[in-house]
Amino acid sequence: MNEFEEIYNKYQPEVMRFLMHLTLFDHTAAEELTQETFYQAFLSFGKFRGECSLRTWLFQIAKNIYAKYMRKEIRQRDITAQQSILSVPPPTDDIEQKEMLSKLRDLIDELDEPARSIVQYRLYSNISYAEIATILKIRPNTAAVIYNRTVMKFRKKMKERYGYEI
Repeated sequence: MNEFEEIYNKYQPEVMRFLMHLTLFDHTAAEELTQETFYQAFLSFGKFRGECSLRTWLFQIAKNIYAKYMRKEIRQRDITAQQSILSVPPPTDDIEQKEMLSKLRDLIDELDEPARSIVQYRLYSNISYAEIATILKIRPNTAAVIYNRTVMKFRKKMKERYGYEI
């Protein structure tokens, strides 16, 4: 087994879990994005400088792949919405939970940087504040304060806007 296969086998489950959260548990999209993440990592592996952990580097790639995917999805949804009169939501086992997660993701998307990245890294992949600080070039305490303040705001907004207690 070569070095990159070992990296893939070690980190693929974590990257997949991270992308599952970002895609609101769309398994197909998360799987596709995971594969693209490792493909891009393979192409860029020689450029990895070791300024952060390999795990953190892979999460950065995954987040960038997801952002690109979302830009494409939004464009496609706009085209589809204009062409379609009737839209049927996909079947789901727990519609209310999926709706709450969707509202929460909307709140995350409304955030400015670096709060958006901090929340995504903490919620979706449980990256430490130290690793987040390395990625965003801020102090670990700053990352923790931003995260905790943002979570408090989320709780208030989710209750006020949507009636959800989180």
